[in-house]
Amino acid sequence: MALFALAAAALAIALITWGDPLSVRLTFTTAIYALAVVAITLPPATVTSLLLFRTNLAGRSVLLTLLVIWLFIPIYVHIAGWRDLFGPQGWLEIPSPFDPSANLIDGWTGLLWLHSLAAFPWAVLITGMAFTRSLAGLEDDARLEITPLAVLAKVTLRQSWDAVLVAAAWIIVTVFGEMSIASVCNVRTYAEVVFTGIPLGQSTSESTLTIAPGTVLIVGLILLTAWLASGLRPSPTDVEVRRPKLLPLGHRRAVASLAVWALFLIALAPPIVGLVYKVGITIDQVDGQFVRGWSLAKVFTLTFSSASIYQKELSWTLVLCVTVAIVTTLIGLLLADLAARSRWGGWFVSLLCALLFALPGPIVGLTIAWGSNRPWLAPLAPLIDRSILNPVLAILTVTVPLVTFFYWHTLSASRQLYEMARVDGSSWWRTWTRVVLPANIPVIVAGSLIALVLAANDVSASVMVLPAGIDTISRRIFGLLHFGGEDNVAGILLMNLAMVAVLSVAIRRLVGWRGRSDFGDSVP
Repeated sequence: MALFALAAAALAIALITWGDPLSVRLTFTTAIYALAVVAITLPPATVTSLLLFRTNLAGRSVLLTLLVIWLFIPIYVHIAGWRDLFGPQGWLEIPSPFDPSANLIDGWTGLLWLHSLAAFPWAVLITGMAFTRSLAGLEDDARLEITPLAVLAKVTLRQSWDAVLVAAAWIIVTVFGEMSIASVCNVRTYAEVVFTGIPLGQSTSESTLTIAPGTVLIVGLILLTAWLASGLRPSPTDVEVRRPKLLPLGHRRAVASLAVWALFLIALAPPIVGLVYKVGITIDQVDGQFVRGWSLAKVFTLTFSSASIYQKELSWTLVLCVTVAIVTTLIGLLLADLAARSRWGGWFVSLLCALLFALPGPIVGLTIAWGSNRPWLAPLAPLIDRSILNPVLAILTVTVPLVTFFYWHTLSASRQLYEMARVDGSSWWRTWTRVVLPANIPVIVAGSLIALVLAANDVSASVMVLPAGIDTISRRIFGLLHFGGEDNVAGILLMNLAMVAVLSVAIRRLVGWRGRSDFGDSVP
């Protein structure tokens, strides 16, 4: 911990010494916001993860499906739903207790709340994956002496402090890289200022001053967190292949289940209610006066008609997402296999994904735009300016790290297949193409769907490199949110949310297939 603190202090001193005043101020301001989001999100997420992944909660399977849906809800759905309900000109407009002239879902209060909602399911998933790898034998011994809740706190959680740190680093990275919430809530953050500087005429050389400190800070944070996490995880003396059992909560099951269900409903219900309210608003003229009402029929009509209203944007989004999903699947499988076969391969893949994670979306777009406008690339100008090449490259920086880690995690149970094939004299390529890939088709398809959903939701990375005449539904919605979420915007958001829910359920079922395989007991 002392070495970690010294390294962090050295990194801060380097930023102050070599960074320009604007970039340093934005970096530290965004860091404060990120730490506040960590403080708000991580404690309840850790408790929820322990209860959801390691106990016999009532409706646990449904809650896991809701968690997957929550993971992939686009950030602009959270923004529009909460602002339509509680934001400026919302149904139940609530003033901020810190500034009566401002709104609660605006400014820094809205920034912290919306970022916490977006980060919560990822923190639950990251810690939950670690909790399911807990040593079953150690937990069984502890249950002979202490209660199941004490086992969770003193054994399961204590073995997985590294995952809690990784979740904290993940939250900080997302706050640094996401500019949609800050832009709508009118808060100056690192990524938001880089994004707004381009439309305001800021040159590439001027933007570079704002890029370096934040990127260095995030890369350093990821590497320091990985180093500290690897030191905190206990090294077991023997390898357990048995998955730990769910711990019974006994008479506390009803209270714990009610608490987790209430948390999910509080987080997911208001934005849906806000969107349904917004899309169903009707204004009729009665006796010369405008009367405001609400119509359920309009909700269904406008939601289903959104596909035709935004047909062009949806078509380009589908083409872009399918392309990204195919490329991401191929790259993710190769990187995951490289990481699983050797320790150095694992470090290389981890470092590569950390670097991709560390780049905020606007900086990715800015870098790709700068690199593609080189004079020696003039023969490729038609391809660059009239195709989806640049948006695909930008979105790959978002999808490749996540899908790679997903494949690395899920395919790690295939080591038994590797060993059996190696005993029979099979080569690496033959084993990978004839045994591992055919045996994991549902998982591979799930990874492709994850890349598809992430590509459809992206705004930050691709918004600055979309060629003229090519627009995506996420970019269109992001632009409309700045002018207030009208009923047609709420309609396309409801349709978007429905599609995300369908794909999330499909991903959940495909991933759940691993539990029914012949190697289910050894699946992490």
